[in-house]
This record gives sequence, structure tokens and C-alpha cells, in this order.
Amino acid sequence: MSVESLFNRAWYGSCGWTHVFRPLQPLIRKAVLNKRKVFLANPDAAYKAPVPVIVVGNISIGGTGKSPMVVALCKLLSEEGYRPGIVSRGHGVKIQTPTHVYPNSLANEVGDEPVMLARRSACPMVVFAKRAEAVKHLLATTDVNIIISDDGMQHYQLNRDIEIAMLDAKRGVGNGHLLPVGPLREPVERLKDVDFVVSVSDRMTPSLIKLDLPITLAPLIPTNLVSLDGSKTLDCHSAFVDRKKWHMMAGIGNPERFVETLKELGLKYEDASHQWFADHHSFVVSDIPMSGAVIMTEKDAVKCQSLLLPNSNAWYLPVSLDLPLGFQRAFLEKLNLIKMDTPHE
Repeated sequence: MSVESLFNRAWYGSCGWTHVFRPLQPLIRKAVLNKRKVFLANPDAAYKAPVPVIVVGNISIGGTGKSPMVVALCKLLSEEGYRPGIVSRGHGVKIQTPTHVYPNSLANEVGDEPVMLARRSACPMVVFAKRAEAVKHLLATTDVNIIISDDGMQHYQLNRDIEIAMLDAKRGVGNGHLLPVGPLREPVERLKDVDFVVSVSDRMTPSLIKLDLPITLAPLIPTNLVSLDGSKTLDCHSAFVDRKKWHMMAGIGNPERFVETLKELGLKYEDASHQWFADHHSFVVSDIPMSGAVIMTEKDAVKCQSLLLPNSNAWYLPVSLDLPLGFQRAFLEKLNLIKMDTPHE
């Protein structure tokens, strides 16, 4: 079992071995709260872009649906006449200067999620660990008039106008503790300060209900399966009825949500095999079965497409976030108020 799996079992399950770190919690909490306190006391010390900045992030480690939200916001804003651009850290790769990401960029150079976002959004995108510098570069080299930061809620060197916190419906906030005892980067009460809390789900769950917060539910809408080379599509229902033996694979922070989506589409989980890798895993040819039907996430497909796999029966599942009309209206109203109250261009 990987170190990541051991921590996840402790954070989200009944195994509580991480409580050995509990004596460190007061110090960690003080450091986390002080970081935000400094930002709130002097927000002008952080870079303030001349255009609205929207942060899509979370307070926990692991996948919560940030990427689908970024794509959905880009679509909404484009339809409203905005010219959105995206900035991201570029997790797992070493980037020395702000770097543009294009649909044909290599995942091992700029990151898997950035390449996927560039392809799905068709919006200008820059990656760099210092997001303020990424924003400056994006503004200097494109005509974008609104910025979406993929993650970065705790990156207080960048000022923001709207914060959207993403929550996993099943996992919620786990055991509710800060790292490393729990999965949280910031205390649960931080969710009361954000503008919107969104969960990728079509129903309230016990994990969400116990938070006692206004939470927007935004379900994922799967499309047809797409072959790894992009040349074919396959209806999900037919695929899972006709092909009973599937091998699931994923290198993401929360593979359980991937499994739940597949099961809802008709995949017979008891007949399927699977292999989970660490988040942002760098795939090699030997990771993928030589034959048989294989299904993976879109993020993983970005990396596997360059491997020239001998197995032509490999597929990925694109998904889109269905933003409720109520959320769309509230978000656009908030954005309009910001534009009136601040000296943005």
C-alpha cells in the first residue's frame, strides 16, 4: 500500500494512526491562521491584477472537482462576452519561468491538468508556481480580461475577487483536522469566508449536511468514451453492457469518484479490475495492460497519449460540470458588483 493510500485511509476512514501528530496541531493551526491574518490585514501587499481574479480551490488535499469547475467557468464567461484566461501551478513539473500551455504541450513539461484545461477550455493559459507572476505574464501576452486560478486558495501572494471552494460529496472534510492529522490545508471555518462552496454531486450527503453551509450541487455530466488516439467514440451504455471486462486505471487524488461515475453509467464493478496510481503519476507503457478494454480519466489520458501503446482498446471518459442556473446568476451578479466597485479595466 502506498504512503498516499495510508494517509487517505486515516483521513477519510476509521484508521486514525495520523493522530500521533496531534501535538503539532496547535502550532500548525497558528501558522495557517497567521498566514491568512497577514493577508487580510494588508491585502494591498499581495498582487492586485487590473482584471477580476477568480480562485477555484479547496481546503483539503486530493481531488475535489476543481478542473471541471474551471472549464465550466471558462465556458460561462465566454458565453457572457468575457475573454477568460487560466493560471495554474503546474504540479509535479519544474518550471523556471511563467510558461504558456497549449493543447499540444507536453504533460511532462507543464503538467497534466494544465494540458487538459488548455484543450477543454480553448483559453489562454500560463503555469508557474508564483501565480502572481503567471497572471502578469498572461496579461502581458494575451488580451484576456478575467483570470481563473486553478487552485491557489492558500496562495496569498495573489489577491482575488471571488473564491470558489470545491468539496467532495462523499469525503467532505474527512476527519476535520489540519495536515498531517487530517487532509485540511486550512480549518473548516475557512469555508464560511469564501463566496461559493460547490460540491460535484447531484445530492446532499451526510458529509456535506454536517457542515451546515450553503452548498451548491453541480453534477458531472459524462459524454461518450473516447479512444486514446481520439479517433473513435463509444456510447457508455453500450460499452459497459457489451464489454463486461474492463480494467480501470487512474492516477488522480480521488479515484473513488471516478469509480462511482462509471458505476452510475452501468459498469459492472464486480467484473472489472483496477489499478490506482499516485496523483499526477508519470505513466510508462508497462503501466497499461497489453490487451483488453482499458478505461482511464481524461487527465491520465493526456499523459498516456504520447506513449504509443500497443493496446488499441484504451479509452478515457471526458466529463463536464453542470452549473445550476441559480449558481450562474449569483456568480455573474457577484462579478458585476466587483466590476462596479473596483478599478478593473
